[in-house]
Amino acid sequence: MGNMKKANYIISVIMLWVGVGVVALASSLKIKIGEGDPGAGFWPMMLGILIIVFSVCLLISTIKNKEKLEAKTFTISTPANIRVYILFGIIVLFCVVLYFLGFYIGALLFIPALMYLMEVRSVKKIALTTIITLAAVYILFGMLLNISLPAPIFMR
Repeated sequence: MGNMKKANYIISVIMLWVGVGVVALASSLKIKIGEGDPGAGFWPMMLGILIIVFSVCLLISTIKNKEKLEAKTFTISTPANIRVYILFGIIVLFCVVLYFLGFYIGALLFIPALMYLMEVRSVKKIALTTIITLAAVYILFGMLLNISLPAPIFMR
């Protein structure tokens, strides 16, 4: 159990640092304003700026409503929260697998894990969803748009 005021302060500071990190990393990518293609750094930069803006908004809101938030409590270990933590872990693992084994193998593992977490227990539904999704991604990005998705590290 904790109070919302303290949690909001912690989250706003952490997310402020995340936003600053995203902006710092995005600044190394090209941004081309007014040339049609905004460049690879445009959307990461926008995301980082939005994270910073929302973190500051949370901080200001917490300062303005500190009495109300002091009285509110929350519990970190509810079943719903635990599911969110597991989801976050699955996403982090997907990013690692994406780097080493490529998009298709990563998605082949990510989609069933995500569906199982969302309490889909039908093997047939999980298999069909995974196969159809991967086929659609391959057709759309690989064949129609001719965009190569991340390949396994041993094929680079």
